[in-house]
Amino acid sequence: MHPVLFRIGSYEVPSYGVLLTLAFAAGIWVARRRAAERGISEERVLDVCMLILFSSILGARLLWVLTHLDQFQAPHGSWTDALNPFRGGAYVGFAGLSVLGGVILATVSALAYLAWKKLPVLATADVLAPSVALGEGITRIGCFLNGCCYGLPCDAGFCLRFPTDSPAAISYHGAAVHPTQLYASAIGFLSFFVLSALLRRPPFAGAVFGAFLAIQGVQRLLLDLVRHQDESVIWFHVGGTPFGANQGVSVALLVVGVILLVTFRARAAARA
Repeated sequence: MHPVLFRIGSYEVPSYGVLLTLAFAAGIWVARRRAAERGISEERVLDVCMLILFSSILGARLLWVLTHLDQFQAPHGSWTDALNPFRGGAYVGFAGLSVLGGVILATVSALAYLAWKKLPVLATADVLAPSVALGEGITRIGCFLNGCCYGLPCDAGFCLRFPTDSPAAISYHGAAVHPTQLYASAIGFLSFFVLSALLRRPPFAGAVFGAFLAIQGVQRLLLDLVRHQDESVIWFHVGGTPFGANQGVSVALLVVGVILLVTFRARAAARA
């Protein structure tokens, strides 16, 4: 666990921030190359990538704030902290982000921008989808170094013990936990290769994008079975399994992804 990668004077460079930056850089580079190969404007793809960058961070922050409202009420905090990345001292950034919120707002914003600019919406969405999965694979390594997004206690040989002052150790009294950050990273990289393979010979326009949404929903539903969740995001329990905001968003992504796949396939078949 290395939340601070290095220091420049009194300024701390956070590991998560560095990995997040690398994730966007890698995703944009891949997307631009693939857009050029398919005759899609690199300039417009770069524009939509910049939009995705800002909207994903905003969406991730908004969902986290909405599911942790108590932390922004007196005496715990202030509403001005919700979207303020400057929290005093040498630290710059947000202390809480929810990936699913970023996926939702970035997807809606990107599709709206593509439609507004009269770009090939489905073809461009197909090109961008693998890059988002690649970015998640890289970013989750930052989560691991930061010590956030940790799992439930377990006693398997691959489970890890975090430092005594870490959130995982404090939550579970030093017990070993599932390295869910690394699980998510591995799933992100695997999704990137699967979606990239599908992109080479897509059966119909929108297939890669629809598959991306469905994969996002499934992987998060499975991951949350062994991932720690704050009580504030849990709505109810099904047996011993919690169901809350994360699961609700995951189910929505899965359903939308499947609906899009069925719809786009039927549309392509009708045109054939």
